[in-house]
Amino acid sequence: MSSTEVYRQRIYENEGFTALVDLISPSHSKVLDIGCGNGANLHLLAQRGIHGVGVTLSEAEAQIVLDRGYHAIVWDISQPDLPFPSESFDALIFSHVLEHLPWPEEVLRRYATLLKPGGNAYIALPNVMQFMQRWQFIRGRFRYTETGLMDRTHLRFFDSATARQLAQNAGLHIVRFQGVGMCPMGPLREWAPRYSRKMDRLVTRLFPGIFAFHLVLIAQKR
Repeated sequence: MSSTEVYRQRIYENEGFTALVDLISPSHSKVLDIGCGNGANLHLLAQRGIHGVGVTLSEAEAQIVLDRGYHAIVWDISQPDLPFPSESFDALIFSHVLEHLPWPEEVLRRYATLLKPGGNAYIALPNVMQFMQRWQFIRGRFRYTETGLMDRTHLRFFDSATARQLAQNAGLHIVRFQGVGMCPMGPLREWAPRYSRKMDRLVTRLFPGIFAFHLVLIAQKR
């Protein structure tokens, strides 16, 4: 089965990436969610009063989005044509999408033309060098999984440096970079949840390359 057919048949069920959507400026009134899955991020946007449009390769996903009351189109983003005119959107969301593409820089550069002046691309990528995955590499284990950092459908892998390079190679200027992840706290996480959350924020801010599961970028056209 080709990679295209995998995505035509697969349905991504999730609750949305709140940490990424929370970064989207309320001044952005129209947002394109590229690789929208079941429309969870579109729902989060709607809760914030922001109009979102989804793009997916899956007819089944598009129908789920439509059934939830949101708008989505079926489109292959790896193709050279764009589904909308230039400067149609205030913001783009690429939430764990680019790692599934053979040439993510080209796709990111091409879709950036859909941004209005001053618009942002909000990008989330998995950090392949997160501490738990580093331990697997140290043990000599490079194993694909059904989900997570080593999802078998991932074609590209990123760390803190290459995540930045991806945006820069696509001709974008990075205005914010941060990690979203966790600090190993053991049983203290259950005993002191508020302290644990503070530690999560601190260590992912100071050492995103080690503790971040998600690498998050906000980038603008140069």
